[in-house]
Amino acid sequence: MSEFSEKMGMAAGNNFKSGYNCCEAIVQTFRKEAGVNIDDNAFRLCSGFGGGIGHARDLCGAMAGCVMVISTLAGRNQPSDKPLAEIYSLTLEFHERFAKEFGSCACGDLMPYEFNTREHLKNCLKLVNKVAQLLAVYLEEKELLK
Repeated sequence: MSEFSEKMGMAAGNNFKSGYNCCEAIVQTFRKEAGVNIDDNAFRLCSGFGGGIGHARDLCGAMAGCVMVISTLAGRNQPSDKPLAEIYSLTLEFHERFAKEFGSCACGDLMPYEFNTREHLKNCLKLVNKVAQLLAVYLEEKELLK
């Protein structure tokens, strides 16, 4: 693990502890600590993804935040910018790494506790830290942070 990935993990955990949900904590970390250009309006898109999309325990909000960061760095504004296959290959590869590392990408599998309990907050704090580290390593490996 690199110094950068450890820094991102700590920052994401601190963001989570300060009141950001899992998705917001990931995105806030990479926009503030790594310079990923996500403005405040775009950042608000993260708010509904916490708890596996509004506590539905579906797609992990931290995973959704990672896809947002990767898409910001490698995505497109117009169909003519690049083929979707270039972007999808990155997000699919990260999805597979996430699933391999954590056993699932579903909030319900990753977080078995009732929301807003001590167990939930402790579990998700650790998860957000590890997810940020995984994303940092991935972004470094793919040279997406230029």
